[in-house]
Amino acid sequence: MAKNSKSKTISIRLSDLMLEALDARAILDEKDRTQIIREAIAGYLDLSDEPVEDKLEALEEKQHSLGKAVDSLCRELKGESKRTDSLETRIEELNRVMALFLERVN
Repeated sequence: MAKNSKSKTISIRLSDLMLEALDARAILDEKDRTQIIREAIAGYLDLSDEPVEDKLEALEEKQHSLGKAVDSLCRELKGESKRTDSLETRIEELNRVMALFLERVN
């Protein structure tokens, strides 16, 4: 919910348990206490907490960020795949050498 000049400040009392839960949610959602409380109240009262355009923009940013993360993981996976292929080649070579060695020993 966007803060505007018509916003009012209120004061409430919370038990230690509620405050700990609020802080935990704020950390998980990477938001501050005020944002969590506003969203909880808006949800309970079935109010829109932000315009659809803002939600869409936030989702597009998240999608872009996730796309970058996926690209990075794909590059990392390709690198691991090349290393795996290299190790398989070495193991095959070692198996051939070991087979030749065992043939000559016997």
